[in-house]
Amino acid sequence: MVVVNKVPAETFLVPPTTHSPNSHIPVIVYRNALVDRSFEGALEAVEQSEWVMGGHWKIAGVTAAATPHFHAVAHECYTVLHGSGTYLLGKSPLDPSVDEQGNPVGVSFTAHAGDVFTFPAGVTHFVTSTDDDYEIIGFYSLTNLNSREEPWDMQLALGTEEETNEMREKCRQVPTPVHDPIYGKDGPMPSIWKQ
Repeated sequence: MVVVNKVPAETFLVPPTTHSPNSHIPVIVYRNALVDRSFEGALEAVEQSEWVMGGHWKIAGVTAAATPHFHAVAHECYTVLHGSGTYLLGKSPLDPSVDEQGNPVGVSFTAHAGDVFTFPAGVTHFVTSTDDDYEIIGFYSLTNLNSREEPWDMQLALGTEEETNEMREKCRQVPTPVHDPIYGKDGPMPSIWKQ
């Protein structure tokens, strides 16, 4: 039985800011990749030898989802079971709304039911709006910095410039997964992230 659609990877970078480490490797999005959008279907779709489930959330009204944060010990993958959610990526609450050239700080990104997307360690993210009972499952890459019991940490992107630079370096140390979260060893993520 096919559990995922074979779809191309969309990628985009989230540039660093003074207070958000972000990443030199891109966010990866697989649009409409989930065939079975049930809880069980998402678990079956994700390569769980290297990606461990860290939570199952119905986002509307979840305060933590609206809090800008990043993870310094793992990369994070979400499967979208229902609805849609819009995120602002790469902006700390301490960063200005626009940069010196007048451009908005941060990248807006909307995920829809069936999408699978991965944030590299260090990418600050939070949900700005949801529609249609947005529901996701979060998976985290297993590394030498975390465990199945504690797969993620939560950093609030409130550090000084020096502290942010230290966290940026820590995030760069998170190893690239051997397995793409849904396409395994033959999936595009490992090669995209090693370029």
